[in-house]
Amino acid sequence: MIYSFVKRFFDIFLCASALLVLSPFFLIAAIGVKVSSSGPVFYRSDRVGKNGVPFHFYKFRSMHETENNKHMCVADAERLFPFGKFIRKTKIDELPQLLNVIKGDMSIVGPRPMTMASKMYTGEFERVRAVRPGLTSAASLYDYIVGDTYTDNDAYKREVYPIKQKLELYYVDNISFTYDVSLIFRTIYLIVAVALGKKNFKEIPELAKIRASENKQEVVLNEL
Repeated sequence: MIYSFVKRFFDIFLCASALLVLSPFFLIAAIGVKVSSSGPVFYRSDRVGKNGVPFHFYKFRSMHETENNKHMCVADAERLFPFGKFIRKTKIDELPQLLNVIKGDMSIVGPRPMTMASKMYTGEFERVRAVRPGLTSAASLYDYIVGDTYTDNDAYKREVYPIKQKLELYYVDNISFTYDVSLIFRTIYLIVAVALGKKNFKEIPELAKIRASENKQEVVLNEL
């Protein structure tokens, strides 16, 4: 109860402050998108929120509009325009989601929201839906480091999705205010590092903890 109240206050205060400070970036991004590609400035998608409640999710558009704008897990190189590539790399395209946070659709930290058709949070991962989705999480950090190297959508789903599922569930099982704060600072560091050209990063620590837990469970099962 206290955690939820503090987190919500923290979300509103930080996002309202960020909107004021980053408003010039909103203007630059909007003009850049409009000049670079015909079509709307924003990309809108229906996503699954807390407890399965749908909401409208916004980003600055980074790819050209086509007749069939099918959702892709990886960027479509043919549709991605140069300015769009820049705002994706620097995560400027995600800034409109600050409004989603203020509205209460999302939090700053939480599992990334999936499309209505996605089956990522099903089965043993259904518990992830009980948490308000967020701008960043351990899974999104992993995706930023590893996922962006993929160009094949099927390979991404086959190889990256299972790891992201485990990372999102790890967050739900270890949720705390201090963990949230650490993820925020890790996200800022990663975005700046990537923008400055850094390419090689250490494996995120959550993966080692997940493997250790899985190995422990396997030992217990073998002893039964």
